[in-house]
Amino acid sequence: MKLTALAVLLLALAACNPGEDLPGPSSGAKHSATMPNLVGSNLQKAQDKIQDLLNDPMYLTTSHDATGQKRQQIDDSNWKVCTQNVPAGQQIGMKSTIDFGAVKNNESCP
Repeated sequence: MKLTALAVLLLALAACNPGEDLPGPSSGAKHSATMPNLVGSNLQKAQDKIQDLLNDPMYLTTSHDATGQKRQQIDDSNWKVCTQNVPAGQQIGMKSTIDFGAVKNNESCP
């Protein structure tokens, strides 16, 4: 019985069009947006803004310690954005790599 179910599954997969986009959690995502200036923003709010712009709650940005101390941004709401690798006004999309340089909220940007 299990072998029959596996065979049916394999036949169904073989019938799929490999170029067809399958729906998923990000299927409503926009293809592009204009990168805003997020320097000075709270890191968590900056990340949320990018997800909102691309209409994809699963889109991930990266961040690093702008002081060079290599501290991890565990609670992003405790950090602020000092730099962004994508300049404001540039088009961003689902394949864009966006990285924020950040310091703790009570610190000054280097």
